[in-house]
Amino acid sequence: MLKTVETIQSSFLQTEVPFAAIVPDSDGPFPVIYDLHGLMRGEGAYNPAPTKRTFFETATKPFKREMTIDGHAYTSIQDWVNTLGVAVVKVNGGAGWYIDSPRVAKSQYESHIIKELIPYVENAIPTLGKSAGRGISGHSMGGFGTISLLCRYPELFTVGAIHCGSLRYMPPEDHRGSFIEDLMSDEELRAAFPDNFMTALIRPNLKLRITVGQDDNKRIVRENRALHELLLKNNQAHFYQETPGGHEYAPYGWEGVAWVANELKKQTKHRR
Repeated sequence: MLKTVETIQSSFLQTEVPFAAIVPDSDGPFPVIYDLHGLMRGEGAYNPAPTKRTFFETATKPFKREMTIDGHAYTSIQDWVNTLGVAVVKVNGGAGWYIDSPRVAKSQYESHIIKELIPYVENAIPTLGKSAGRGISGHSMGGFGTISLLCRYPELFTVGAIHCGSLRYMPPEDHRGSFIEDLMSDEELRAAFPDNFMTALIRPNLKLRITVGQDDNKRIVRENRALHELLLKNNQAHFYQETPGGHEYAPYGWEGVAWVANELKKQTKHRR
């Protein structure tokens, strides 16, 4: 069974890709959440592999090594996942915006996730293997990917959460300076995300949580408000909140993952 850091050989990315799978210490099957990271991180390009952080317990004791994932101690994440009762997969999206680039042959992240990663994970761990037991969450660029995949694959995902989503297709002009232009031209972006793209979120079985920091970039706040207004206009049930702080992931990104976990458990409590 998958446990912590794994790698998968990707034909769509033409390389071996690491990801992290944190699985409850109990018998399954489990709901599973695919968590998508943001673009820029202090330590550089995202890699979900645990790094070793060295510190003294006391001046007289030897070094203790603690693995971390996404800046948090692996043991604490494992305890949290055990409490949630769900498997959490930290997806490696590189700088690819979770899309298939028509310009960069090695940047086909959407196909990698849908056609390689999800089947691999759900064959390797005891997941429920149905949309009712599969959720997705994301921060910043990961929010972009979360909404994109919720719209394109309604048969795969029924629960999603974003925090400080960089929703640059709302409107498409917001993509400028976002690195998306390295992957898609203006025309290609408009073709991939037409004006009616977000209406795919209007469906009765979708549970969606949207949070954004009050002090985040004005563009990002504007985009999340626009999504909120679109859902209100179409009477689509959802949770929306402007939270204290700016663009940081914690604590509201983690809260979004927990929210997805609880919604999945509600949907699947009679299906195990």
